[in-house]
Amino acid sequence: MARAAKVPLRPLLRVDGYPHFLFRTPALQETGGIYVSAGIHGDEPAATEGLIAWAEKHVRKLRDWPLFLLPCLNPWGLVGNVRMNARGLDLNRMFHVKREPVVEAMRAAVAQRQFSAAVMLHEDYDAQGVYLYEVQRVRPYWGEALLEAATAHLPIDPRLRIDGRKVVSGLHRRRVDRKRFAAIGYPEAIWLHLEHAQRAFTFETPSEFALERRVAAQVAVLEEMTRRVLG
Repeated sequence: MARAAKVPLRPLLRVDGYPHFLFRTPALQETGGIYVSAGIHGDEPAATEGLIAWAEKHVRKLRDWPLFLLPCLNPWGLVGNVRMNARGLDLNRMFHVKREPVVEAMRAAVAQRQFSAAVMLHEDYDAQGVYLYEVQRVRPYWGEALLEAATAHLPIDPRLRIDGRKVVSGLHRRRVDRKRFAAIGYPEAIWLHLEHAQRAFTFETPSEFALERRVAAQVAVLEEMTRRVLG
């Protein structure tokens, strides 16, 4: 895909026996553009598959779009179908510390960039449909529209509370509680919200549904995100 797009696939680091890669287009400037990551939890394969499927769909346009893509942040976990990395750490709770190699490599790669929007692609074993976290900042909010795009392929998760948080029609729009995240560890979305992105979203598909539908829902969210940021 990178070769076809005429964009070099850059090495981020090698850890746990696997290379990690960054896809950064020449159109990306220090401000603006879209950040997308997937595969930080190894047992969430549709996230990585969805990002790759979306990129392959638009391979002729990618070079001209301002994109910062991290297609698989935990390849060791993906191969083993486990959430954690090789040292038993949840990488998505490590963005407040400076001892994890993957997080440190990401910090260096992002540097002083400020993105228009960032979306983290995930899956949830307990989910009964799609849902999304949106960190509150810029209005109008986009959460409802991103979820609506995904419903062409999967239903909205009907639960009223997910991970102890109140959810309305699959959407949890949250403020940053620094004390709470200091206790449980900072997720990638919170780090980006605080330091590098105007808008930050975490999208979840139900990992017990058919892979094709989950991938299609991930692609649909990226399509809507691209439309809103790039026009």
